[in-house]
Amino acid sequence: MTALNPTYSLANLIYIGYGRDAASALRLTRRGSVDHKKQQTERNVFRCFVFGPQKAGKSALLNSFLGRPFSNNYSPTTAECYATNVVEQLRGTQKTLILQEIPEDGVKKFLSSRESLAACNVALFVFDSSDEYSWKRSRELLLDVARHGEESGYGVPCLLIAAKDDLDPFPMALQNAARVTQQMGMDAPISISVKLRDSKSLFSKIVSTAEHPHMSIPETATGKKRKQHRHLVQSSLMFVSVGAAVAVVGVAAYRAYAARKNS
Repeated sequence: MTALNPTYSLANLIYIGYGRDAASALRLTRRGSVDHKKQQTERNVFRCFVFGPQKAGKSALLNSFLGRPFSNNYSPTTAECYATNVVEQLRGTQKTLILQEIPEDGVKKFLSSRESLAACNVALFVFDSSDEYSWKRSRELLLDVARHGEESGYGVPCLLIAAKDDLDPFPMALQNAARVTQQMGMDAPISISVKLRDSKSLFSKIVSTAEHPHMSIPETATGKKRKQHRHLVQSSLMFVSVGAAVAVVGVAAYRAYAARKNS
């Protein structure tokens, strides 16, 4: 509630009789763009957006995060869903993770806002590893989100999740997924089976990825070219600046030499 609507959360604290200044109950953290530049974060609460095609296993993943039993019954998600829990990390530290499922048919509208990824600390792209279409669609969503992050300046770390590992895999899915993640500078795909309850370690991986906001940010081919061009321009400007500085020093030295010669 606090992550989605802090004003409403403060009002509730007042209603239930919180004795001190209600604002003191909340901790404000710096913007994600600052975390990215400093290559570290001070956050204890992380928001994770979960993308993927229908029937990929997004809802099952959220349910497993809450400890709910696996169900074979499919129910399409028509609105954004949330699941929040505490994740135990190494050395006994605890972090709060908020999973937010984005329905496939709502991704286009979601990305229509320039700041749609501003509140995101890490993004998951889930696909059914036994279904060719599911993999291709998940890759398309990954490219859409990566392009949006590059254009808006809100690029976020991303993980590719090969779900339903208990089923017969689509032969080329994992190979293609590994190739795509390598090309885009992401961590290797993670295979899980919610049905077999082997997804627990995934949540620690999500938090660890969010704790390193400068890593695993996918780069598209266009983004790489734009980055190379920017570096080339910066290098050229630096060369021109150094050349101009040398020229100024040379002129000053010549004038000093001429003055001494004349005297």
